[in-house]
Amino acid sequence: MKLATLVAIVVTGACGWFGAIAFRSSPTFAAEKKVSYYQSPMHPWVKSDQPGQCTVCGMDLVPIYEGGVNFDYASHDIVMLPQGSPNVVGVQTAEVKKQPLVRTLRVAGMIGEDESRHGVISAPVEGRIDGLAMNHEGQQVTKRQPLATMFSRTLLTTANEYKLALSQGEQAAEPIKRRLEQYGLVWEQIKNIPQRQPDDLYFGILASMTGTIVKSYVAEGQYVKEGVKLFEIADFTKMWFMFPVYEQDLSFIQVGQFVNLKTPSLPGETMRARIASISPNLNEMTRAADVRVVLENPQRRIKNKTFAEGTVELGAPEVIAIPRSAVLWPGKTPRVFVEKTKGSYQQREVKLGRPGDILWEVLEGLKEGDRVVTSGNMLMDSQAQLDAMAVGNNGTNVSAEASAETTEFLKAAGVLSATLANDDLDAANAAIAKLPAPPAGHIKASAPLAGVDMKALRKTFLPWSQEVAALSLKSKTPELRVFRCSMTAQLWEGAPAAAEWIQFSGEPRNPYWGREMLECGMEVKP
Repeated sequence: MKLATLVAIVVTGACGWFGAIAFRSSPTFAAEKKVSYYQSPMHPWVKSDQPGQCTVCGMDLVPIYEGGVNFDYASHDIVMLPQGSPNVVGVQTAEVKKQPLVRTLRVAGMIGEDESRHGVISAPVEGRIDGLAMNHEGQQVTKRQPLATMFSRTLLTTANEYKLALSQGEQAAEPIKRRLEQYGLVWEQIKNIPQRQPDDLYFGILASMTGTIVKSYVAEGQYVKEGVKLFEIADFTKMWFMFPVYEQDLSFIQVGQFVNLKTPSLPGETMRARIASISPNLNEMTRAADVRVVLENPQRRIKNKTFAEGTVELGAPEVIAIPRSAVLWPGKTPRVFVEKTKGSYQQREVKLGRPGDILWEVLEGLKEGDRVVTSGNMLMDSQAQLDAMAVGNNGTNVSAEASAETTEFLKAAGVLSATLANDDLDAANAAIAKLPAPPAGHIKASAPLAGVDMKALRKTFLPWSQEVAALSLKSKTPELRVFRCSMTAQLWEGAPAAAEWIQFSGEPRNPYWGREMLECGMEVKP
């Protein structure tokens, strides 16, 4: 016997895995039917006409009654575990109860200027720029500070008209005064016109606001026409932090919530500010809404167009919730296993609400006081499906082409893929720890490495998963399906354009993208 096979048998026998799941049946079912033969629940091709143990894994053979197998995965939802097996499998449960739904929303975006505090200085009339007091970006200016001097025949003519009109009285000069104001002169400049010397040919162009020059469009000696842009000024004493919030997270976001921000340009510092507005429009491509936070910046320490990231301080409403690890997605409908008695578990569909960091809100399907399986449920569910499909309707073996060693390995790989599709980092790390050795000569890629984040784990999972998918197709194991994602090149730099994975269910459950693009994939036929 090969060493790898021996190890698989020892691990299987010691851990019990989830193969000890008894077939689904009502108490009266066995009494009404006659036993046709006995079969291994984990290796259905092992049969006997007498009770005994599986020659591969050592598990007790279970009875198969006349008319077919004694379970129907689609119509019976009770999973029975033999005495003591919950401890072997590591089944853990948690109570369904009302509790705070804590959610930490991490965000990233750009800090930019307050667009309502951006001004443009234009040429008030046609003329020539004969002097520049400010000529480059970054210079600080205050309101009414001279920016440039201008020679303009229009201004000189109008100023002379104003002098003559004043000699006739204020009322006669009022229309000309209004015209000078339209030419961009402020009252201080207008009231000094009577004292202007005949050789004073220049008028100052003044800043209309306090801020920083962010763009200069003019040079000394340049002739300009009326309305030509000369300077752009921005007030950086208030800044906007803009970040996207995806559709599924919008229910947690409200105006007035605090955001804690960090930016590389201010190392070691944390800024805290409130959400000022949430866009009512979603981006059609990203399905996200822009959220704006107003930051006070009186010393102008925060630079324009700076990258920042942070967390939103969300509320924690009390709702009926369960641990996220309790939720399975064998298809499009989420399900959980509910403990009826010790060793007896019912599969139940649930309607989920908002996801939290470690909890998920439950809208329908569970009530307070129920106990749901949080550990061992994926192993339990995948083995149940595996047994149901492997045995078929007449108890015949449909996966005999795959060796016991290969089958055990592929089942464990399918469990790992399911945890990644669920974005469950803890369950994925646990599944990696339980991976048996691969069949000799089939898998050259290194086994996935337990990670501290999903992206790092998926990087090591992807090349290994490709080879696992190829092995599954070669072994022709019908209970496992192979899918291909054609968008993996967007995962990280250097990722392949497409990648395969294996899973138990018929609907794609993409382990590379998780909930972000869960159903991205097409089935690959052998």
